Amino acid sequence: MKQYDVRGKRVLITGASSGIGQQLSHCFAREGAVLFLGCHPGEKRVLADWAGELRACYGSTVSIFPVDLSTKSGPDRLYRQVVKRAKRLDVLVNNAGLMAYGNFHEIPMERQEVMLMVNLRAYSRLMHRALADMMSRGEGRILNVSSVSAFQPTAHHAVYGAAKAFIQSLSEAVDTEIAGSGVVVCTLNPSYTDTPLLRGEGFPRRIRWYRISGLNSPERIAEKGFRAFRRGRRIYIPGLRNALIHSFLPRILPRRLSNAIAYFVLKGA
Repeated sequence: MKQYDVRGKRVLITGASSGIGQQLSHCFAREGAVLFLGCHPGEKRVLADWAGELRACYGSTVSIFPVDLSTKSGPDRLYRQVVKRAKRLDVLVNNAGLMAYGNFHEIPMERQEVMLMVNLRAYSRLMHRALADMMSRGEGRILNVSSVSAFQPTAHHAVYGAAKAFIQSLSEAVDTEIAGSGVVVCTLNPSYTDTPLLRGEGFPRRIRWYRISGLNSPERIAEKGFRAFRRGRRIYIPGLRNALIHSFLPRILPRRLSNAIAYFVLKGA
């Protein structure tokens, strides 16, 4: 497939104030995209400073939208605001996310419901809104930043992994439904990456899995994921070892054994 040219494309990236979302915005800005960056209202100043850096470095056109995606109206409000400014959306990057670490029954349900609003509902609603417009034009791209947690149950952050599994299945199913339309849905599936998600309340400083895969930098994941996105890779797991472990082993190991291994390696070291 010919590389997708993002120059002049109007791109919405959620969760762009830090981590993978911030670094993806750097990649898109470098290649000449017009950026519409979302963040939680509490991170407005951080995102404004980052937008200023992108403008100064690349001469980029960057607009910021501090909207809380955990509210019922948040995703639709963000989409309306962006389209009102942009007139059209060429690329949607669903990236905003939350994580809670611990046993399911011990984490307050209210906290996990907020996580589902952001990791599952906001992804789905933004994707639904963007697809309707893109399909009417016969052109567009959606990149859902997922995780290797989408490919097997993840003990100690069960709801996070379950939400990623939902988004993974949804992305693949929808991309199949719209094949040949000119619109493509891709997922980026990194392993653990050094972002604020891993520095939240209750998350161990290290988990045993780091001894196997290490801890990725958001810059590296964004660069590799951006290249894969431009090539039209529908599913991209950065790193050969991670690709083998997460796309191959869950298919051949007994389910109970795979879950037991996940339970062990995802505990604090």
